[in-house]
Amino acid sequence: MMNYNPILIIIVLVAAVIFYRQIISMFQPIRGKGTRIMITLFLLTPGWALIMNPNAEVTPTEVAIALLLGCILSIPLIFTTGYERREDGKIYVKKSLAFVFLFVLIFAIRWTIRGIIDMDSDSRMLLFFIAACGYLIPWKISSYYKFRKVYISNRV
Repeated sequence: MMNYNPILIIIVLVAAVIFYRQIISMFQPIRGKGTRIMITLFLLTPGWALIMNPNAEVTPTEVAIALLLGCILSIPLIFTTGYERREDGKIYVKKSLAFVFLFVLIFAIRWTIRGIIDMDSDSRMLLFFIAACGYLIPWKISSYYKFRKVYISNRV
């Protein structure tokens, strides 16, 4: 059996980095053409090892439910993430207390559900990685498109 303590630490660190970068972007302009928004998805790379884990036994239904849950969790993040061009002509993430609250709430919900689900740790970790991909990927893709819309319109 695999020891998942390092993976749990990585999951917490990835969530912290994504949260930190989002908060910093509210106060510092986003440089470039928005590709850095998508680069944060590469932080998910260590989790792909979970998919190859032969000890994880999940059904297609469980995978579909995890993915659907993730997509549902992405909706509030998508709606609370926006971009604006400020007086200095640079693009920032719109300040949103709702986003901060929702991001922490989603992480807490996932952490709580993780403790409730009664299955082996390999399968549980796989399902939670799929759920994380289910909300991070749509959120980041929509964020990139929202950024590009602001970037292209009203260029200074």
